[in-house]
Amino acid sequence: SSGINAEYGDITKDGVIYFTDSSSRHPRKYNLYAFLEGGPHGTLFSYDLNTLEIQVLMSGLHMPNGVQLAADESYLLVSETVRARIIRYWLKGEKAGSWDFFATNLPGYPDNIRRRENGGYWVGMAAIRRHPFSLVDYLAPYPQVRATITKILPYYLLRSLASQYGMVVVLDEFGNILDSLQDPGGAVVPSVSEVAEIGGVLYIGSYHSNYIARLTLRNEF
Repeated sequence: SSGINAEYGDITKDGVIYFTDSSSRHPRKYNLYAFLEGGPHGTLFSYDLNTLEIQVLMSGLHMPNGVQLAADESYLLVSETVRARIIRYWLKGEKAGSWDFFATNLPGYPDNIRRRENGGYWVGMAAIRRHPFSLVDYLAPYPQVRATITKILPYYLLRSLASQYGMVVVLDEFGNILDSLQDPGGAVVPSVSEVAEIGGVLYIGSYHSNYIARLTLRNEF
């Protein structure tokens, strides 16, 4: 085990932190190995600042990353990056403790999720799903092949093969895609790890960049 690679999280008004461990097999600096392998080695945790109690809410996740609370804190969204989908974990009401799929078959592999000021969510895509051919999608039914590749392929070579394509997807409160922002050549944003909207301005960060991009939003966003 590589220990807990604490990933992106969120905190409730009552002081409960929600966060993920994206992989128990690969440390953060080798996240592309975890991505390519795509195994069920991720976990969603909660940590109560009042009781100092930590709980496992979900396990067996496929590279969980972004965590975002709903505005009313009734549920939690968790991106399951390798599966190109977002899980909704219910925190309140009759469904508390259960989960369902909020968004599936996304055009890219979701990383961080953040609320929009006008409702809905911004979702940063760590990479896009290439059409008509995506290596990760093609190898999805072959876990042993994926695992073998991570053992024989040097990490620097795998990094060089990563696509340079920035994408941010806009979801409504039901998980439907409303729009997207794209940088097809990755000239400014090669991939998107984090998106934050503040006062009509979108700040976009990438795990692979040493700067933060800034975009003034038009009225339609």
